Amino acid sequence: MTEKKFIQVFNRRKKAFLQDIEKGRMPKTLSGPDGQYDHKKVLDWFEKWLKEEDVPTQRSQPITAKSFEEFIDEVLSEAKNLLALNNISIVYSLPGQSLGINESWKCVKVFQKTDVYYRIGRTRPRKGPNRGQELFVLDLVMDGHKKNIFLPLLELKSEIEKKLGSELERELPKVEATGKYRLKILLPIENVQGDVAQTAKRFADFISITKPILNQLGIS
Repeated sequence: MTEKKFIQVFNRRKKAFLQDIEKGRMPKTLSGPDGQYDHKKVLDWFEKWLKEEDVPTQRSQPITAKSFEEFIDEVLSEAKNLLALNNISIVYSLPGQSLGINESWKCVKVFQKTDVYYRIGRTRPRKGPNRGQELFVLDLVMDGHKKNIFLPLLELKSEIEKKLGSELERELPKVEATGKYRLKILLPIENVQGDVAQTAKRFADFISITKPILNQLGIS
């Protein structure tokens, strides 16, 4: 796990821990005679809590096909409103199958060029470092555009990641060898379940940050 991912995971768990405290789940034995919390006892309790919880959302119900589709629709609707504030118009009414993509994905058209677009969906990789994990995916598809789009974007990858506050993943080398070029944000699906506002903002930021670069590369 990279330092950035560690910090992201730690912050998510810390937030959940503090929410538990606000709900009155902090044992009274952690406070001293003066009513102030003992820092060491609190840290020990946090460690115990982490072991018991593992991942705070671990016990949540899995997203069904129907509820996930509804969640995606809500995210896209909110993202559309956010992007409109930056004068960016998107179309997402057509399911992914209209562009030859599996139905579990929805495509977001921002450019006139139909083979460069954004996608939102979920996947469970069978290979690679995320093998077997159910992941929520936001990606930019640039299939067949290695030299004129993909490689120039790679040169700006670190800068884009810094603005996004998220790492961008590539396809596996074997996949890129077939001409499929994508940059994507991968998130454990339990971390976004039900969080429409934050997910929409993340997707809107992804589009807002990368679209001007693509415009400069001649994609309009």
